[in-house]
Amino acid sequence: MLEYTAIVAVVAIGISGYVGFLVGQFGIDLPAWMLGAPGTGDGHVVDVFAIVLCLLTAFVLTRGIRSAARFEFVAVGIKVLLVVLIVVLGVFHINSANYAPYFPFGFGGVMTGAATVFFAVFGYDAMSTAAEESTDARKHMPKAILLSLGIAMVLYVLATLVLTGMQKYTDIDPASGFSSAFASVGLGGVANVIAIGAIIGIVTVLVTFMLGASRVWFSMSRDGLMPKWFAKTDPKRHVPTRVTWILGIASAVLAGVLPIGIVAELTNIGILLAFVVVCSAVIVLRYRQPGLDRQFRLPFMPVVPAIGVIASLWLVTFLQWETWVRFAVWFAIGLGVYFGYSRKHSKLAAEQH
Repeated sequence: MLEYTAIVAVVAIGISGYVGFLVGQFGIDLPAWMLGAPGTGDGHVVDVFAIVLCLLTAFVLTRGIRSAARFEFVAVGIKVLLVVLIVVLGVFHINSANYAPYFPFGFGGVMTGAATVFFAVFGYDAMSTAAEESTDARKHMPKAILLSLGIAMVLYVLATLVLTGMQKYTDIDPASGFSSAFASVGLGGVANVIAIGAIIGIVTVLVTFMLGASRVWFSMSRDGLMPKWFAKTDPKRHVPTRVTWILGIASAVLAGVLPIGIVAELTNIGILLAFVVVCSAVIVLRYRQPGLDRQFRLPFMPVVPAIGVIASLWLVTFLQWETWVRFAVWFAIGLGVYFGYSRKHSKLAAEQH
């Protein structure tokens, strides 16, 4: 759950950068203390925009799953159109000289970058947490995950090629990369449209991950791994409002006071090692419990999960040592909760014994 919450914080910080860009375009001069976490700029104390975004996302999710789904549908449509706009217009402003050198930090730099932004593909895992609230998830969920992964991969690669072609990688603004790139080539109006679209579109990521975190927490509480108090749902909208607000506040704190780099790396090491556990469990369960009812078919067993284990462990090795220390503390706390409470109260564990 912590990795979901941390991703919400990372994304909120990213949206905050575009909000700051848009505010600056309209000539509004905001005090530096509210524009970022400590260490992200001169005079920065707290990222107010990121905090507000996290709390608003929690509010949307407490309105019910149908309201959240309708918002997601519209916002994702805007996001896809925005990426297409970026690619179609930006391709005419590419300067091939900006691609040299194409690998400025070598292959190791590429892998470090992949390990640092790995959370960008974690949304497909988050989709699975909504299976209970989906119609015929067994049939539609695998197709939806694979299809969305393919579409997102193509759009992601095209957009980044355009961005690094429009501006030298050393000149890209990490807070509002695409808007700043278009502004640098004299397309200020387009830059503003991109900023507005990015704010609306990227909010869908906030909704997806906070939804995933709340449903994971709810399922754990329903089983007894966490106290039953967290499994309480709203009598009218039938959503776990308690955990949703807790996650909203927790992500707001992370987004408001921590630099994006620290949160991103902590998120990624948790996700990658979780993938190692999941892929390993698929192999173990296939041989230890071959008769277990399986909702989804996995081709090329055990090759596919084995590749997942190896690839995830390889990426983890490219993260900073400080990230390992933070993860060790996080992992120790999780083990303490499990052995101190969860193991004794889990209904599933009791049934298996």
